[in-house]
Amino acid sequence: MSYFLRAPEPEDLDLLFRLENDPEVWTVSSCHMPYSRYALKQYILTCKNDFFAEKQLRLMVQPSKGGEAEAIVDLFNFSPLDGRAELGLLVDSTCRGRGVGQEALTLLCDYAAHTLGLRMIFCQIFADNAACRHLFEKMGFTEVAVLPEWVVAEGKKHDLVVVQRFF
Repeated sequence: MSYFLRAPEPEDLDLLFRLENDPEVWTVSSCHMPYSRYALKQYILTCKNDFFAEKQLRLMVQPSKGGEAEAIVDLFNFSPLDGRAELGLLVDSTCRGRGVGQEALTLLCDYAAHTLGLRMIFCQIFADNAACRHLFEKMGFTEVAVLPEWVVAEGKKHDLVVVQRFF
């Protein structure tokens, strides 16, 4: 199946609401609080999607055949001087195991390198998330660091692995 990247639209409100308010997602993100529909709607309506001005970018991963977006990719912690940004990838739980994450990373890496002119992107992954680590390795990312006990989630300490890819 083929996909494309696009800016968030008002029609994405239900998906964003569901994903952003999933407590399982909170353990792998820096946000640990629910978002209201109103806040998410305002985000969609006011977001300029100007990566260089806002230093962050959220894109929806949409099947080319239509239907609801199946994943979200974020670029954030953008450093213009260094030509790098951090990457976040969230695939809807109902769409996992079908290659959506691989396609999303392919599209985002191409966009980051050729359109945004980044020289490198990186991501932090829970060390015990073997599927995610395998996906990033398969997509040309290299594990460059381990951050011991970096995150405490539900009373458990987790190591993070930092992966990066140069263009």
